Amino acid sequence: MAIATLAKSFINLIYPLHCAACKKPLDPEHESAVCDHCIGLIKRNPAPHCIYCGRSVDTAACACGDCLNKKPIFSKASSAYLYEGVLKELILQFKYKGKLALSNDLSGLMSDFLYDNPDILEDVSIITFVPISTSRMMRRGFNQSKILAKHLSDSYGIPMVKCIEKTASTKNQNELARLDRLSNLKGAFRVKSGTNLNGLTILIVDDVMTTGATLNECAIALKKHGAANVRCLTLARGL
Repeated sequence: MAIATLAKSFINLIYPLHCAACKKPLDPEHESAVCDHCIGLIKRNPAPHCIYCGRSVDTAACACGDCLNKKPIFSKASSAYLYEGVLKELILQFKYKGKLALSNDLSGLMSDFLYDNPDILEDVSIITFVPISTSRMMRRGFNQSKILAKHLSDSYGIPMVKCIEKTASTKNQNELARLDRLSNLKGAFRVKSGTNLNGLTILIVDDVMTTGATLNECAIALKKHGAANVRCLTLARGL
């Protein structure tokens, strides 16, 4: 172990590591890909939250206007941090530039949030994730939500199961207006054949939540297939 540590330090001295956010050099023994200063700039999604979708609201134990107008299918969604600044930059690098080493830092942030909100995992039988289309998987080579879900599964000893499939290629949600996002994914997900979800509490993991349309469509598929309770957890909440 000491030899490995020395080797790592030597390599980092020759080819110094830099913070993925601010690009400043990191100490050779720094375990994270992000400096402590930048980690400190990441903001939690401020409480209180909507009792359904997890959006910040003015009054505790209330639903936001959107959820009062149309209650989501999932029982509760929680978003750990705000999708802005440092965290937005890290997610974009992870998701679109293939910097998979950031998954340790990002999943660590989710674990910190779960430590403060243990009820999210209460009675959860399986962890699953939002799937991506086959064509997008071929282009990107990985599903960022699956990677985050796997980290949480390993950390908390809850099985991760790929139980949702995407049945159609759709436009990127971040390219659409709110009303278009809500209709873009209608019927785009289904539960894999042979999957038994009867009576289970399931946690869906994704990287970013904005309107919640993606998570809601996944929840519809899971509930149709017998899931008793569907919760959602995302690393970030879009502003």
